[in-house]
Formats: sequence, C-alpha cells, structure tokens
Amino acid sequence: MTGVGLNKGSAPRIWHQSVNELDHFGVYKRALETHAAEVLGDDAEVVVHGLPAGTYGGASATAVLGNAYAYHRILGRVIHNAIAAERQGYDAFVIGSFSEPFLREIRSAVDIPVASLTESGLLVGCSLGSLVALISNAPAVQWMTKVAVDKHRLAARVLDVASLDPPLDEPALGRAYADPAPVIANFTAAAERLVARGADVIIPAEGVLAELLVRHGVHEIAGAPVMDVFAVTWAYALMEIRLWSKAGLRVGRCWHHRRDDPAVVARLWEEDAR
Repeated sequence: MTGVGLNKGSAPRIWHQSVNELDHFGVYKRALETHAAEVLGDDAEVVVHGLPAGTYGGASATAVLGNAYAYHRILGRVIHNAIAAERQGYDAFVIGSFSEPFLREIRSAVDIPVASLTESGLLVGCSLGSLVALISNAPAVQWMTKVAVDKHRLAARVLDVASLDPPLDEPALGRAYADPAPVIANFTAAAERLVARGADVIIPAEGVLAELLVRHGVHEIAGAPVMDVFAVTWAYALMEIRLWSKAGLRVGRCWHHRRDDPAVVARLWEEDAR
C-alpha cells in the first residue's frame, strides 16, 4: 500500500463492512455514518457497506451465522469485498462484525491494512485494564466471540464473554433505537456482574448493540469503561494507514499471512467476479 489518501493530500478512505443487510436497516447505517464522522472528522472518510438484501432469507444474522456452513457460504463474499476495496483505492478495510469473518484470509488476499472490531477491541482493551469482559447480544454471537478470543490467543486477558439475558437479535436491537431503556438496563446488569467478578473493561460484542450504547452515552458502568468499539476500530485502521505510509509497516508474509504469488489471488478474484 502506498497510502493513497495521504500521498494525494486527501483524507484516506476506509471501507467498513457490516454483515447486516443495511438496505433494510437504515437506522443502523445512518448511525454508523454519523458516528464515524464525529470520531474521525477530516482525518479519514468511512464508507459503510452491508450485505445484499435477502442474504439471510428473512432471518437475522444472529439466527443464521451460528451454523458453520451458512457462515462460510454467506460471509465468504466479505473476502471478495475486501479485494474490491483494495482495487477501488480504499486505504483500509474494516470488518465491522464480532463474527470476524475470514480475517486471516482477507489479510492474505490484500495489501491494505485490515482491522476488525474483535481484534482491535481486544488489543486496545488490554492496554486499558488487566481483564477485559465482552457482552454479546445472544448465545450464537457469544460463542463466535469466544472462538475469536481463542483465535487471537487472548483468553488469559478475557474474564468472560457473556450474553444479554434475554437475548436480542439485530431487528430487535434496531427497534430498541427508539426505546433503548430496556436494552441499556439489560446490558448494565450484565456489565455490573462482570465488574463485580473483576472485569476492568467492558466491550459490547455486537455491532448494533455497541452503536445503540454509544448513541445513548453509555461510556462507564460500575467504574469500568464501556468501550466505543467502533471508534477504537476506525482509529486503529487509521493508525495502521499512517504506519504503512510513514513507517513502511506491513503484514508478515512468511507464515500466517503467506502470499507467495499475488497473481494467484488476482486470478481467483477475477474468476469469482465472472
């Protein structure tokens, strides 16, 4: 990556990839766009993308993505979108979901920084306290988040991954934007239990939930910071853009993100595009 936005004097562009069908989820898309502008100002432009309408066949992402086959078939297109982002001149790609689809595969496919809500939140959380706790919206997402924690080898720094009780899927959370009090109370109760057990930092581990909490000023519970995980991840992506441009920092290519022949990626992407 050459730092396109930085070199041309214009703000870098960040592709934010949600795994929700944003065509029918306008309240969430608008909230993300407003939030990104508030956080980054003129430093970077965040362009929010979702998955096509009908992706989940009328069900919610939470209801579908717990199935490994559905996860693979549906979220495989996120890799395609990351390559498209690179080809369209975006300076970074953000995986805006705690399902964290195909992070390793995406970093192996593109030569722009890739940041995810899960990884960025965990790494920054470890700099804010000794033990981090995460609260998801439902057991399926709770399980996916636990898998991600293990994948990043950070289990020793995570007190627990909990879920709202009762659980809520994305449509229910979207409706709560108009009446957030019950969801905030639900989240607060879960957070208080985790803080009492020793959590230093609380991370809302689902995008729609996280944005609802930000919109309503939930930044601290029982003395523990409640992370604005979107702000953290966008800022993390911008930090990576600057490091790639100014310090020549790159992804390691020897082992985990090996990429011996970029032409192979280009050929496969073009085959998929057809």
